Amino acid sequence: MAEGPSENTQNPTPPLTDGGNGAKAAPPPNEPEERAKLPPQADSDPMRELLEHLERAQPLIANLDRNLAETIQTLTRQGADPERRTLSAFRHQVAYAVQDLERSAIWPIAMASELRSEMTRLAATAPGLENERMRALMRATASLEDKRLIRDLREIGTEIGRQTDQNTPSVQSSIEALENRVRLARRPAETQPDMRHMASERPQGVGTARGTDPSRHDNSALQRSPRFGQAYPEGTLDTILRGMRPSAEGREAPRAQLLTPMAGRLAAFESQIRERRDERALGRAERSGRAALDALEAFHTGEGAIVMNRIRAAARAEPGGLAAVLSEMRQDGRFADLRQQFNSALETERGAASAYDRAAGALARYGQDRIGIEQVIARRPDAANLSAKFEQLDAQIGEAAAGMPSRRDGKNMIDDLAQKASELLHRAVGAVRSAFNRSPSADVASRAAPAPSMSI
Repeated sequence: MAEGPSENTQNPTPPLTDGGNGAKAAPPPNEPEERAKLPPQADSDPMRELLEHLERAQPLIANLDRNLAETIQTLTRQGADPERRTLSAFRHQVAYAVQDLERSAIWPIAMASELRSEMTRLAATAPGLENERMRALMRATASLEDKRLIRDLREIGTEIGRQTDQNTPSVQSSIEALENRVRLARRPAETQPDMRHMASERPQGVGTARGTDPSRHDNSALQRSPRFGQAYPEGTLDTILRGMRPSAEGREAPRAQLLTPMAGRLAAFESQIRERRDERALGRAERSGRAALDALEAFHTGEGAIVMNRIRAAARAEPGGLAAVLSEMRQDGRFADLRQQFNSALETERGAASAYDRAAGALARYGQDRIGIEQVIARRPDAANLSAKFEQLDAQIGEAAAGMPSRRDGKNMIDDLAQKASELLHRAVGAVRSAFNRSPSADVASRAAPAPSMSI
């Protein structure tokens, strides 16, 4: 497929409909402007073109489904990387988004037949999923309307796909609970009697003065009549459900006993998934924290040692310490010469620039991971121990980053982080310095202070 102006003639964007809600959708944004958001490619990539379609749909769907709009925004940002677009897990996520978007019936997406076939196939399964019962449930997402159920099917299907043994009792139990939820989600539409059909077959005279008094008939016979109890064909689903139903005597209690264990098993399985996800998040945050600390120390003591030694020497003679020196490392500041030396080192010494960028990137990753585990820590039974552990790591990283100049005049590296992460690290550094000032012995405090090799 050729790119450029000829694309509009070969695959024109279908006109937008009102989706049945009476509101006309706005026309799609200008094509050239939107294409600028994704990097140009030397050759045509159908997945890239599909992401462009999703990107154009994102503002329109935002008013109807904010979660889907945020998912599309994330996918189009990640899809800017050609290697990411080739990953199976990423393509599954795109297929899910396409299925959800087209379910809204407001933005039809034109795709080549090969890509359409792939998206349909991927939307009906999960990476690595081999359990046939779970695959059958995943295929049901195309016809379901319950967004929460669809999300659970995809999430649990993906989790099962990661497991080596996909037929454990726990997996089978969760699948049974999901099967029950799917049956209940489908049942209203499948078993709703056609009232117009029933009315047209109403016996003449029933309920009238000339008709026979229905109270004289056997009510159980009426319930068995196709006109009253079975006004629709009995399907396989009803046969299964009838077999699950108990007799009339004590009907409600056994049914409740049937549903409650399934719901409980599903809740337990979802809890296990959440716990494993929390463990991964905590481990990821700790690893990124150690990596950030190592990268910051590497710049302090390695490629950036010369200029950092000059900055620390100036701080020892400055009443305000290192913070005052960094704030004056700006144009027209008292330490403008140090700012020039620092900038020159980053511009002329490739090793120093690379080491600084590694430190900045590692610090930013830790900031993101650290914010992400705040809620995880809050719901853990060992929240106090985890908080203490990460507060100590925060203090070590914060002490090192607070002494590292930012690329911006008068700022340090912590100031470059997101607001929540910046506040968190500043608070950790402040707590350590307060404890240091209260210490009866400077020698004892210096031994207890974090990251002593980076201290002034």
